[in-house]
Amino acid sequence: MTVRRLSTLSTDTPALRQVGAHVKARPSTMYWFLMVSDLATAIWMYTVGPWLDKTSKFTATGTLGGHHVALLVIALIGFLMLATLAVVTDNFTHTTPKVALARNLACIISIVALTGLIALILMALLSRVLFGPLRP
Repeated sequence: MTVRRLSTLSTDTPALRQVGAHVKARPSTMYWFLMVSDLATAIWMYTVGPWLDKTSKFTATGTLGGHHVALLVIALIGFLMLATLAVVTDNFTHTTPKVALARNLACIISIVALTGLIALILMALLSRVLFGPLRP
């Protein structure tokens, strides 16, 4: 049994050297959806964010506990990152490992911006299941 050192495996393999050339892009529909939802979240937080913060604890869930300004900034950062990456990657069709890392980071930021809306929807569905129909 021969023992190979880890240092010999690092760049000697041609497949490992060319990994940047063969990274495939995911379907871009998801990224465009995240861009639109980030922009919608930013507009939503700008217009009704203070009202959601002050109305009740239930509506403050949509602003991540009453932090509508932070959520507005997070949504704008996610939108600007994805918009920049759309230009750089030719509409999310070309990628490199560094661009893929930036794209994944932008997606994580976008999902964080959407968690307030997702929480409101889930709470509304849960209340519907627990309490039944709202009409008598």
